[in-house]
Amino acid sequence: MTDAIIRDLGEGLIIRHPTSEDAEALAKFNKEIHSEDEWDAKGLEDWTLDLISGESPTVGLGDFTLVEDTRTGEIVSSCCLISQTWSYEGIPFKVGRPELVGTKKAFRRRGLVRQQMDILHQWSEARGQLVQAITGIPYYYRQFGYEMVLNLGGGRSGYKTHVPKLNGDQEEPFTFREADKADIPFLMDTYNHGCQRSLVYAVWNKHLWRYELTGKRQYNLDKRDLYIIEDVAGQPVGFIGIPPLKWGSNSVLMVYELATGFSWSAITPSVIRFLWQIGEKLSEAQNHPKSGLG
Repeated sequence: MTDAIIRDLGEGLIIRHPTSEDAEALAKFNKEIHSEDEWDAKGLEDWTLDLISGESPTVGLGDFTLVEDTRTGEIVSSCCLISQTWSYEGIPFKVGRPELVGTKKAFRRRGLVRQQMDILHQWSEARGQLVQAITGIPYYYRQFGYEMVLNLGGGRSGYKTHVPKLNGDQEEPFTFREADKADIPFLMDTYNHGCQRSLVYAVWNKHLWRYELTGKRQYNLDKRDLYIIEDVAGQPVGFIGIPPLKWGSNSVLMVYELATGFSWSAITPSVIRFLWQIGEKLSEAQNHPKSGLG
């Protein structure tokens, strides 16, 4: 990857692609700009290093921009474009996802993000991406042509008192094991079945599943530890995905899907008990009070 200038902004500022030598500095930049605590910082560091490594199926060095102050060699602003495929009623279409958008405080209100968003939009159009989607500060991105369109998330939350208890000497009817590469066909089939509930959903191929299982650093904020749910006969009945770090005081379930023909009401109590166990382990590891679950 060349470090050729993409744009010269004057006053010593240039927009360029990063090189592999910029990886640590860019990870440090994103930690400083986006993190709220030490574990959030670690998650941002691992996420940035994974994205810039070139090992991801959807993003690499050539998908980042950074603004360098050539007078000091300092990174003062940066962002990236993650290429994705979504589906609308079963029709796939290409999507560009701007991410890790940020500028150091002393360099804000100088149009650095606008310049980089303009470049990202050009890349996205050249790649045939019909839509750009971004998660971030509400309403901020309207100045770049974005509008609120899709719900970002939602869910239910509870506390220890809400965790269902097993009756007497009842054994756990469903157990959990870490997913591995051999589970990819089951993960794909189960995920694709669940996607039919949604008008719009992300399309995941085997390369994305393999990267999720084996390619990401331990604390990557965008990582999900995947577990296969099995019944007493060892038959896989579904899977769940849990971030490797708690979100504040909560242990969070981000993905939960069941194979065709299995009961949500029968399996969910086991899922909740397992999530609580994971939350307690994460609390101990992160030196936080015992967590809630969400």
